Amino acid sequence: MKQKRVGMILILAVILVLAACGKRVQEEEVVQNELQLWYYWDDTETRQCLLELIDAFNERHPEMMIVPKYVPDEDFKKTLALAVADQEAPDLAIVDSSDVQYYDSMGVLKDTSRFVVEEKYLEPALASCREPDGTYVGLPLGLNCLVFYYNEELLEQAGVPVPRTLDEFIEAAKRVSSAEVYGCAFPSLQSEESSFCFLPILWAKGGSIQDINSRESQEAFDFLRQLIDSGAMSKSSVNMTLSDITREFAKGNLAMMFSTSGKEKVIREANPKLKFGVAEIPNGDRPISVIGGEVLTVTSMEHISDSMQFVAFMANQERIKSYIMKVGMMSPRNDILQWQVEQDPELKKYASYLEHCRLRDMSPAWPPVSIAVSETINEIILQTAKPEILDDLAEAIQKIQEEQNEGK
Repeated sequence: MKQKRVGMILILAVILVLAACGKRVQEEEVVQNELQLWYYWDDTETRQCLLELIDAFNERHPEMMIVPKYVPDEDFKKTLALAVADQEAPDLAIVDSSDVQYYDSMGVLKDTSRFVVEEKYLEPALASCREPDGTYVGLPLGLNCLVFYYNEELLEQAGVPVPRTLDEFIEAAKRVSSAEVYGCAFPSLQSEESSFCFLPILWAKGGSIQDINSRESQEAFDFLRQLIDSGAMSKSSVNMTLSDITREFAKGNLAMMFSTSGKEKVIREANPKLKFGVAEIPNGDRPISVIGGEVLTVTSMEHISDSMQFVAFMANQERIKSYIMKVGMMSPRNDILQWQVEQDPELKKYASYLEHCRLRDMSPAWPPVSIAVSETINEIILQTAKPEILDDLAEAIQKIQEEQNEGK
């Protein structure tokens, strides 16, 4: 009996040891891949929405973890370009639609064509991430456009009608300005936001990037110069993002602003009592604006299969419906955009604005060209610009484009 008990104890000990070993082996087998996703959204609600989507994906895929990293918009391009050069690129990146071709020229973006069903997407969304051979190197996440916001009460108190032209905008900004209120503000950080807001003004005046020192282009820069010289706009604009400007507008500190579509929700949540209107950029009988948006890209081969699972997750029709209204963008897909309008009829006007929108230059040279333009805007608002500044800008743009052509 004693020998039997000893034998049973030995058997039990072996079983426990084997179970423990099996548990350790099982634990070792669950290896979690960490994938970095970089983004530049600074709006609180948009950022929170993204984090919730990432959490939902991580819960469904315990074998991997998407780790988000915020990089400020003004530093994003440089930081990502340096990471690519040092072979330390993140696995995924949400990038501005106008920057896709720039990153693609580095050879870093991976083919995501199988997630882009062409007939379902709007052409402006497809154009941003389509290669010459017809493949796609990104998943369009959402679209927006530049629109005009105005404080109804401030304009009414100053006896100023809602401006319909850029000249009327300048006059309205002057008349409504006071010790407590500025007529407007303009994002002047050296980032894509600055040139994004400036392009409709440039186009409305008949100017262009290719002819940036022409008389027509000069008139566009003079639009900013008149606002700053008259005191209708503060020099502090050079330190403001579109989100900063939107917050100031919501507080009632700005009478007017040009900002991206879909900001009503942000403004109403910040100040439910504010009475404001939204319209197309005041260009008279020739409405014109600029279209923008974001694209999800895969930027590394290290965890390519896992990265593509996240792209598939974000490409799902119901998933798009779950986030598109929260982030304040229009869907790049026709069917979901129609669904959005049904959910919120106010979006119909934004969808109609898209008809008057133009694309930015979808080329690898655009990001450095854009920064050069934003630097000029910055100097004009700071009132440090030299008389020959547009000639210098024209030379800089020509050099950037020549270098890009030589690098092909």
